[in-house]
Amino acid sequence: MSKVMQALEHSERSHQNLSSLHQAPAHAVEQQIESRRGRNIAIVLLPPILVAGVMAFQTYQAEKQRWLEHNVAETVLVEIPFEYTASQAPDFGPLAVTYRDNSSSAQSDWLNQIEQDNSSLPQEVLEQASTVGSQVDSNATESYGSEGSDDLLSGLDLSQLSPELAQRFESALSSNAKPESDRQNSEASNLSQQAERWYGKLPALNFQTHVYSSKSSKRWVKINGVEYNQGDWVSDNIELVAIEQQSCLIRFKGELIEVPALYDWQG
Repeated sequence: MSKVMQALEHSERSHQNLSSLHQAPAHAVEQQIESRRGRNIAIVLLPPILVAGVMAFQTYQAEKQRWLEHNVAETVLVEIPFEYTASQAPDFGPLAVTYRDNSSSAQSDWLNQIEQDNSSLPQEVLEQASTVGSQVDSNATESYGSEGSDDLLSGLDLSQLSPELAQRFESALSSNAKPESDRQNSEASNLSQQAERWYGKLPALNFQTHVYSSKSSKRWVKINGVEYNQGDWVSDNIELVAIEQQSCLIRFKGELIEVPALYDWQG
């Protein structure tokens, strides 16, 4: 009896083992089927998803472009014709030379021109000018001829002369005192050109203002913040000898020095 029971148990175990062997392949087959089904579904759904994404992007770009066209101001280029006229430049005639040439040849030419202009004046005017010129020469030592010639010229009657002759006559009178001034300028040392000669010797002089007039009494300059007239002493050793149109003449310890107008000498 015990043998029969053992045989039954053995057969049952064998049956269970066989059933488990049959069930394992079936489970594996089901997993393979599920995986294949998932791949097929993905393959079927992927193209529509891609097409839908591309269409959505294109729709977005089209809407964006349409919005920009309606909301962004358009740049308009307008060409305006330019009208101009050409006219001939006016003729001013020969221009006067304003450069002052201090060379001896230029001064000689200037004096010759004055003599030629004086030769065209009437004899009566020349005689009167010679009398006045001698008086101007006597006063030129004190005032360098400018102030004396102006005072004497005020007593002359030039109404009978044409404006051109009157102007020439005035220039002839002023020329009597000019050689004296030119002689002093030729003897003077130019401060801007010979600065190394006066470094450490001549004190600092800042010519801040330069006012020139035909009358020497109305000429003045401002040096180091102080106004001086022609003939004043700037310091114990510096005398303001003359004020010219473009320079000043000073005397420092007996030596004449020509200083350009508005020159700042640092000492």
